[in-house]
Amino acid sequence: MSLLDPALRRLLTLRRDQLAEDGLGLDEIVHIIVVRPDDTLAEVEAEAGVAIATNLVDGSRLGDPEFEPLFEYVTRKDGFLEAVMITSDSGFGLVLFVPDTLDVDPAISLLLRRHAAA
Repeated sequence: MSLLDPALRRLLTLRRDQLAEDGLGLDEIVHIIVVRPDDTLAEVEAEAGVAIATNLVDGSRLGDPEFEPLFEYVTRKDGFLEAVMITSDSGFGLVLFVPDTLDVDPAISLLLRRHAAA
């Protein structure tokens, strides 16, 4: 059994506290995925239930010259990339926390790092 990274624990606690202010259960408003270095893009997409490497508006995919992901934002914080995507008209969201390290699936790294705010 491994302990949760302290920086990740702080980020998750912060997001939980921010989202709990609305009075809804977290499962009603967000799906949080913590990506591990051995996870593939296909596995993350399967867990998310959303093709995050496809722009569902224009059909472009990661690697296409015109591709733009549908994330609301991607940011770096405490050694992690955090990506947020609204997945329904109700405001339900997907949040990915990805270690900002070289051992993460290159497709996931490319998808997020290219669009991360400093």
